[in-house]
Amino acid sequence: MSELTELHRTVVTTPDDLTIRTERVFDAPPALVFECYTDVETLAGWLGPDGYEMKVQEYDFRPGGEWKYLHIGPDGSEYQFFGEFLEIEPPNRLKQTFNFIMEPQPPASIDEAEFVAIEGGRTRIVTVTTFEQQEYRDGMLQSGMEKGMNEGYNKLDLILEQRK
Repeated sequence: MSELTELHRTVVTTPDDLTIRTERVFDAPPALVFECYTDVETLAGWLGPDGYEMKVQEYDFRPGGEWKYLHIGPDGSEYQFFGEFLEIEPPNRLKQTFNFIMEPQPPASIDEAEFVAIEGGRTRIVTVTTFEQQEYRDGMLQSGMEKGMNEGYNKLDLILEQRK
């Protein structure tokens, strides 16, 4: 697949029973994509599905720092997400835990994102999310994750276009 056809398309795969791998190309350099991915105000403007309000409740962007987001759906339903930043290597890599409030409470997954410079001043983001059990991975896949990720990344595309 050429880099141009990869723009605006998130590829989601399951390399094994415990992981989800996503890949997407953005038409901006890694430093700008990383900034938009990690700046709390910018993040609140694109992360999450269309029609949902995002409130950042906590954001301590350092290894060992915690984050907490609240997504509010069009019907008023609330979804709480939280985790801890594990490793931060601007503008190349970000590793964090990821969890959400539900019953029963699943163990946190580990998200690793790499921001890879490619031809034409573009960035390929590759994320690998590792779960403790296959049922947690499968639950994430069935939750609408791919649709929400694509909608969020489409909003990020617009922000990047404005900032280039």
